Amino acid sequence: MSSNSTAATAGPSFGDDQRITELRAITGEIDDLRAALRLLSWDQNTSMPEGAGEARGEQMATLQGLIHDRWTTQRLGELVNDLATPIQQAPFTDADRALLREVNRERVLATRLPRGLVEEMARVEASSFEAWRKARTNNDFASFAPWLARTITLQREVADRLGFKATRYDALLDLYEPGLTTARVDALFAPVREVSVRLRQRIEQSGHTIDASCLSGTFPADQQMRLSRDILTRIGYDFTRGGLSISPHPFTTEFGSPFDVRVTVHPHEDMVDDALMAALHEGGHALYEQGSAPILARTPVVGGVSMGVHESQSRLWENAIGRSGAFWRGNLDVVRAVFPEQFADVDVATFTNALNKVSPGLIRIAADEVTYNLHIIIRYEMEQAMVNTSVAVESLPRMWNERYQAYLGVTPPTDSDGILQDVHWTSGFGYFPTYTLGNLYAAQIYAAMRASISDFHERLAGGDCGVALDWLRERMYRWGKTYLPEELIERVTGQRPDPSYFVEYLTRKFEQIYDLPTEAASK
Repeated sequence: MSSNSTAATAGPSFGDDQRITELRAITGEIDDLRAALRLLSWDQNTSMPEGAGEARGEQMATLQGLIHDRWTTQRLGELVNDLATPIQQAPFTDADRALLREVNRERVLATRLPRGLVEEMARVEASSFEAWRKARTNNDFASFAPWLARTITLQREVADRLGFKATRYDALLDLYEPGLTTARVDALFAPVREVSVRLRQRIEQSGHTIDASCLSGTFPADQQMRLSRDILTRIGYDFTRGGLSISPHPFTTEFGSPFDVRVTVHPHEDMVDDALMAALHEGGHALYEQGSAPILARTPVVGGVSMGVHESQSRLWENAIGRSGAFWRGNLDVVRAVFPEQFADVDVATFTNALNKVSPGLIRIAADEVTYNLHIIIRYEMEQAMVNTSVAVESLPRMWNERYQAYLGVTPPTDSDGILQDVHWTSGFGYFPTYTLGNLYAAQIYAAMRASISDFHERLAGGDCGVALDWLRERMYRWGKTYLPEELIERVTGQRPDPSYFVEYLTRKFEQIYDLPTEAASK
């Protein structure tokens, strides 16, 4: 790995040009409006009365409209044009340039998407969420189908208005991972699909099994929430700038990074690992947001630079760190303290192996590392079908089930365990591929971290999670969106994104866990 100059610098900073100061003031107000919008969404997911859905949709639409208007003001356009040429020269800083880049990106989106469309999308999202929640509970896809059809129509319109070179789906991908195209995703995903299928086959053919029974039993929800809180504290999540709640689908949101970043989990009382690993996953997202330099607050430069990079942190903390033997040697005491009867006699190896058991299943968020990306590829292919073709909404459950049987060898018995399991399609498309991108980025970052810290595993086994958090804050978190995804990954690891790190990581990890003969990997 090449030397990294990022760690030697003082961190991001804005210059004192008056135009930059004015840009920060304008975008600060926009960020405040967005924080209010996210607060409404948080409330809808955690505690809003069932009958308030329609009113909440109108409230969210109003805020989206106000935000849209702010991005399209004449003064903001004048500032962008006035700074376009001098911004590349001294004394402007990297943060100044990132601010102008992000403002311009937002303005382009706002000018191409009229206020009426933005407001309608907010209304449909709010109502679609309520319809999805009821449909999932009642196993009633038909009641959700009209809302999904409306979302598909709106997303096609968004893509057409934004413009694209190859397919509509490219326009939607770019919203979450700037510059990403379907062709690039296909190239990155090919080795992931290959190693996932190959490892699953090798594990099945080996005849080796793992006993994961320690993760099942009776685990009251209130105690799982305590465990989630305790493990979040251990990894460095700051509860003075955050909070933990229950929601139907775990998520992380912020109301002004790095000062207010909250997470949710969803406990299942017959298993302990779902909420526990969700806490680590969402905690990874939250640590990234909480780690932004305060100087970036209330600007478009604060927080994660893309959803793929964001997912790299949730997957890094959940999987590379949170499913490792070293981590649980230092932290299994937290689990034993909350559930002493269940785990008093469970050792670290048994617990760690149970967390890493490979078992093709129906539910994405409960999937093991070997099969997880196959869940994502199914969704990626279905999103393309919905956006790029005229697929009938009524046929989607059958399409979902056929792909699960083909890729994972399982068929959902109900739509609640199938096409209705994810909340994402209440809002749009293009997000799901970023989960697998996150896995690729995470493996590369993890390799760089271990290469940089010679006693990494020893310190982690001693309960020192700060060894990882400090390294990440210094090289990655504090910079927010100062650098675009591929440039940031190169600054952190010394190389552009390379999927072979993930192939190596996954192969070596599960060869060891399942005692498989060693095969050549790409690194």
